[in-house]
Amino acid sequence: MRHWKLALEETSKMALTHWKSVIAEAKKKLAHTLKHFNDQDRHYACWLLCGVNRQFFELLDGRIPVPNPEVSFDRNYCLSYDRPLSSKALRSIAGVVRRTVNKVRRDSVCYPRTQAFHNRIDFDASCYTVRSTEDAQFLELMSLQPGKRISLRLKGRSKIRGTLQLIRDTAGTYSLRVYVPQQCEEKRKTGTVIGIDLGYTEMMATSEQELLGTDLGQYFSAISDKRRKNSEGRNRMHSLFRNLLKKPNKDNLAKAERIRKHNLGRKKQRARYIRDIGVIKTIVNRELNLLFTRKTNPIKQIVVEDLSARMKVHFGKKWNRRLSGWMRGYLQERIRYKAKKHGIEVSEVNPAYSSRECPRCHCTDKKTDTGIHLSARFAGTTDMLTWLLR
Repeated sequence: MRHWKLALEETSKMALTHWKSVIAEAKKKLAHTLKHFNDQDRHYACWLLCGVNRQFFELLDGRIPVPNPEVSFDRNYCLSYDRPLSSKALRSIAGVVRRTVNKVRRDSVCYPRTQAFHNRIDFDASCYTVRSTEDAQFLELMSLQPGKRISLRLKGRSKIRGTLQLIRDTAGTYSLRVYVPQQCEEKRKTGTVIGIDLGYTEMMATSEQELLGTDLGQYFSAISDKRRKNSEGRNRMHSLFRNLLKKPNKDNLAKAERIRKHNLGRKKQRARYIRDIGVIKTIVNRELNLLFTRKTNPIKQIVVEDLSARMKVHFGKKWNRRLSGWMRGYLQERIRYKAKKHGIEVSEVNPAYSSRECPRCHCTDKKTDTGIHLSARFAGTTDMLTWLLR
């Protein structure tokens, strides 16, 4: 029963990421159509796709969502409620958006399929027991047979509590991850609000015109190029191995076995990759620690890009390979973790056209090509920070 609950938690996170990808792709498909709408129609269409919330799922159910100023999450709707759209206009715009979303779900962003085999399994506190002897420490895990547990001998001794993850890597070895409660500071009430732009060549650029992790892109490119070179050599070995098996004789079989044993293994390859990305993780954690613990001009809140949606790259074979190895998921996880630890609030925004879109409904106006924010037309100010803190 406990494994079902853990699986449901993970599935809910996967579903949330899927719907975010659907919304991001639908906005791209609607970009050309929205240019022909007036301000009121365009803002209503963008309000329907401003996040994974009530009006989005009402739209998918075939209903026509109507902005309600009495509900807090409807305040993302920017324009005045004194000029509501007619029911015919609402039905027409909602139909256009719904058909686009359904087409994206059918053709572009499909729901991820689960794999038959996974390399990890979660255990909460009721699924294991820890037993210690004079010689070693043992972990007894719940199995599929009632009343029987699997006993694992651990290397060394440690304090084990909370939810555990048992992971089997590509080299065939098992590792145990222990999650413990993090001692977090109280939420900061004073300080500055900064924006963070994540990048490939530099780890991030802040709104204070500061670049952090300027050498990170060099490591990403070096790791990607080295893995490409090693993969080319392994592909040649795979081809030679298959050709030797097509002509089976004593010498060919012996040579094929030597190639399989010494050239096609994954243990050393995995160890090299872990060693390489260890350098990147060290740089990321070091720069974040320096940013969040600085004494002068401390930070109260950060605004960062939400990069959880699926990323499509069309920059050629070389740069597509490099960008696919960009550890953007690890960067986001470290930012959330470090910020929570130091009592800093994190606000995530859509990275697309973030300098030209409305911060409430994320609508991009055709009149903002000169760099003037859409929000300034409604707030009467060009100070983006003042508008966000209203």
